[in-house]
Amino acid sequence: MGEARLASVPALKGAETYSSAMADAKNYISWILASFSDYLAAPVLEIGVGHGSYASVLRGYGDYIGVDIDPASVEEGRQRFPGLDLRVSDITSPEFVALANERKVRTIVCLNVIEHIEDDSRAVTNLARALQPGGHLLVIVPALELLFNDLDRLAGHHRRYSRAQMRSRLAEARLEIVRCDYFNSIGGLGWLANRALRHSSLNDNAVNSQISLFDKWLVPLSRLADPATRKVFGQSVIAVGRKR
Repeated sequence: MGEARLASVPALKGAETYSSAMADAKNYISWILASFSDYLAAPVLEIGVGHGSYASVLRGYGDYIGVDIDPASVEEGRQRFPGLDLRVSDITSPEFVALANERKVRTIVCLNVIEHIEDDSRAVTNLARALQPGGHLLVIVPALELLFNDLDRLAGHHRRYSRAQMRSRLAEARLEIVRCDYFNSIGGLGWLANRALRHSSLNDNAVNSQISLFDKWLVPLSRLADPATRKVFGQSVIAVGRKR
């Protein structure tokens, strides 16, 4: 599952792990949140505050708390959203579980985070422990080792996942698997094409232009294709686990 890559994965946090254009990818962000809409219920805990574009929507569901391992991301979020409950926390720690249990969290949103964590099994197990019974863990991770390229290395990804591997992580954490599918097939083709290119930065004009083009023109097409491709191919794996 890509464990051979671990020795070469840089320890990156916060804005180092994503392209700045992602913050403005409104169509893509809306698609992801719409895919999870049936399971979003407060209190909502977001893992990885990052650029804040998900927080700006998720806080509308009611009681919200956001955590990030990167202090700079938390501080930037506090400045952007005064009064929003944002904390520095490591999701592999017991302190994180205690914090979530104190808040009686019913929904955990974890988008493109787990692939950055070496001990991903421990991370998913802790996320499950942090939920109240009947609550849902909503996850997106990069899909398919076939797609692994320079962009993954630059982002500090330890691995990409198959549906079977993500299902295994949820099952190991004793979560009921509500959904586990591939997501965004057209984005996956673009990621595959990037294997033929050499990238030295996640935040150069070429990468940000790709993201902007995809968000404006290709997200609607990928949404149309998704029902036909979700069992076989995608840029990501999207999953929902329910705590019994």
